[in-house]
Amino acid sequence: MASLLIVDDARALTELFAEAIRSSGGHDVRIASRIADVPGMVADHPGLDLALVDLSFPQERGSGLDALAAIHTMSPATALAIVTQGDEWVAQLLRDAWELLPIATVISKSAPLAFQLDAIEEVLRTGSSPVDPAIRPLVPAVKPALRTVARFALLVPHAGHAKLWAALLDAAPGTTYKQIADATGLRLNTVKNYRASLLGELMLHGLDEPGLEEMREFAVRCRPFLVPHVTTALERAR
Repeated sequence: MASLLIVDDARALTELFAEAIRSSGGHDVRIASRIADVPGMVADHPGLDLALVDLSFPQERGSGLDALAAIHTMSPATALAIVTQGDEWVAQLLRDAWELLPIATVISKSAPLAFQLDAIEEVLRTGSSPVDPAIRPLVPAVKPALRTVARFALLVPHAGHAKLWAALLDAAPGTTYKQIADATGLRLNTVKNYRASLLGELMLHGLDEPGLEEMREFAVRCRPFLVPHVTTALERAR
C-alpha cells in the first residue's frame, strides 16, 4: 500500500478520484483542497510516496507550482505528478514545473479513469510514466540544462534587484516603470538599468527582452523559487 496526496480545489470530483485510487490499488489517499494546507499535510504524513497536483487554483494567490515546490522541498523522495485539464492558460505553468522540478508524469483530467489509474501505478512501481498524449504538445521535449531552481539566485544579485522583484510581485497587471520606481524608492533610470542587467539571465528562463509585465507574470508564476532569494537579499540589506 502506498501513501498518496491529491492537491486539487475541485473537492467533490477529487473525492471520487481518491476513492477510485483506493479501490483499485488499496492505497492510502488524502486530499488537500487548498495550497495553504499542503505543508501541514506533508509534515503530518512522512513517507509520502506520490503527490498528484492540479495546476489551477483560481481562488488562491498561488498555483499548483507552489504546492509542487513545497512538497519537493519538504519531502524530496515523494514522486511528483501533475493532473491537469491542459488548458492553454496553464501551459506556461506546466512548462515551469516540468523544467524546474522532477515531475514523474503529467496526466490529463480528460483521460479515461483506467488510463489515469494505470499511470499512477506505473509511477509507484517504476518512478515515472509517459506524459499523457493529450498533454504532450504542451510539455517541452528537452529540459534546458541551465534552467535550475538554484539559478534563481542569479536573478537577485543584490538588494536593489530584490526591491524590483518585490515590487513586481505586488504590482497590478500593466504596471509602469514609474509605478515601480515609486513603490521601491529607486530612480526611474535605476529600475530600467536593473531590468536591463537581468536580460541575459531571464533569457535562460524563456523570456526574450521582456517588458515589466512579462517580468511581473514570470515573478508571480515562479514565486516559490524567486521569493526566498528576494527575502534573503532584503534582510541582508537591513
